[in-house]
Amino acid sequence: MKKIRIRFFNINLGPYSAEEQDVNINYHPSVFDRVLEAVSALMVIAGCIYLVANDGFENKDMLIGFLVNLLVCLLMFTSAYAPVQYIRFPVRISRQNIVKQYVMALRLTRIVNIFICLMLVFNALSINFPWANPAIGIAVTAMLLSIMVYYIFAIRNK
Repeated sequence: MKKIRIRFFNINLGPYSAEEQDVNINYHPSVFDRVLEAVSALMVIAGCIYLVANDGFENKDMLIGFLVNLLVCLLMFTSAYAPVQYIRFPVRISRQNIVKQYVMALRLTRIVNIFICLMLVFNALSINFPWANPAIGIAVTAMLLSIMVYYIFAIRNK
């Protein structure tokens, strides 16, 4: 009998998946992974405190934008704990490379989460400080650069 799986979201990094393989990876995040999560959580908290302390959500558009950014950050937090079946990889998956590719994909989600949280903080700062607007572009550029670096390492570690 074929398994029926309800999918809420996939991390789509490429065309290959590990669904056809019977693999159960129990990855426990390392200290480095926990530091990445703590940095992104601190940025979200700092952005929340700054927005509430300065504006108090007087503008409804600001509140909606803040809630959307917070939702995206929370989704990125949870995506770092996705099982291997929910990730599509840029290279073919075998028993030899699945663990390394899985760990690299999870670290990429944590790093992208840091840049998304950084954009949240710079977005909050851009209300009162004009220097924060170019910083949002720098954060987007750094996020795209980290994705490119991931693809290079993923292809090198086939």
